[in-house]
Amino acid sequence: MNKMHYIFAAAAALLLLSACSRELKTRTFEYEDSAVAELFDSECNVSCSFEYVTGGVSEALKDKINASIVATHILYDEADGLRDVPVACERWVAATLESYEADIEDFSEDYDEGDAWMFNFEYSRTGRFGDACKSRHLQTYNVSYNEYTGGAHGMYSVVADVYDLTIGEIISEDDLFAEGFQSGVKKLLAAAMEAYLADNDADPEMLFSTPEPNGNFCVSDTDVTWIYNPYEIAPYAMGVIELSVSWDDLKPFLL
Repeated sequence: MNKMHYIFAAAAALLLLSACSRELKTRTFEYEDSAVAELFDSECNVSCSFEYVTGGVSEALKDKINASIVATHILYDEADGLRDVPVACERWVAATLESYEADIEDFSEDYDEGDAWMFNFEYSRTGRFGDACKSRHLQTYNVSYNEYTGGAHGMYSVVADVYDLTIGEIISEDDLFAEGFQSGVKKLLAAAMEAYLADNDADPEMLFSTPEPNGNFCVSDTDVTWIYNPYEIAPYAMGVIELSVSWDDLKPFLL
């Protein structure tokens, strides 16, 4: 049986918008459902929980941000301009379960009782507004993806979007940094990685490569944090690695 929940956030974050200070009003929609594969005595559980904008900004800006959340993290190419986050969540859950049921039907022809454990699937996505850099009118939106489709362990990742609240669009590193910033920022990230390894008592030999700007970053009033998911620069066992560099240290490379 599916479950739906709305969670109100009276004050998700205090943000500076244009020439005045206003409060971004948000709501979180949670939806989950499951499907049972009786032949395999297994099931698929799917959950979706996304925070979205309900007020505190113009209607046009609200719709733009919500449509971006739907297209970037829920329905992708199937979004077709949809800006209703709850509807998008329900559609994604339903589509994921339909895909599971279709896969089960395909595998049922070669059913083996010993394979039953392979068909207990889990999918979840969660999106929340995070820290903001008020002086630059920037707001972070963090999304986590988790799935288990058999095997030794599941897969998970974290993606951050940074919205320019004056236009309601996601910015890139090129919108923040001057041309040629990569080499300078790479040195700062290398220093941050050294500190991270020391703090976590981790072996530098575990790294696949040195960190560099990868487009997956979030902001706060004090720093910019780059996010590296499992297998990106290190093995699964090291988890998600987050490296923060202060705005002061980044100042020489900022636009």
